[in-house]
Amino acid sequence: MNNQQNQLRTVLQALALPVTGQLRLYPNEACKVSRLIQEFEQFKPVFVAETAEDLTEAQKAVLASLHQDLMRVCLDHTCTDVALRRSEVWRHVRLLARSALLAFNWPLVLATQAEPVLA
Repeated sequence: MNNQQNQLRTVLQALALPVTGQLRLYPNEACKVSRLIQEFEQFKPVFVAETAEDLTEAQKAVLASLHQDLMRVCLDHTCTDVALRRSEVWRHVRLLARSALLAFNWPLVLATQAEPVLA
């Protein structure tokens, strides 16, 4: 697995975690939601650009849907820990992240929960 695949996989795993796991990922950060979105938006385009010819339509579609929902989170101002816990949009983001992991045949859990996503 190359570096871009590994980075996107780790971000998707973080987005797929239950809310309690997401909140524990960045205990010292004020805006955990922004961090999750930033990491996806940082790694997805690089991954897609490098693997575009190899991606299936289903893989492209789930990544695009996840991007749309994350942008909706920003527009709807649901970038809070409370929203992370209660928002229907965030529940859908978690489901889409799980679907993306399955589409790529990647595991649903992080290799180590303590491992930060960004180096």
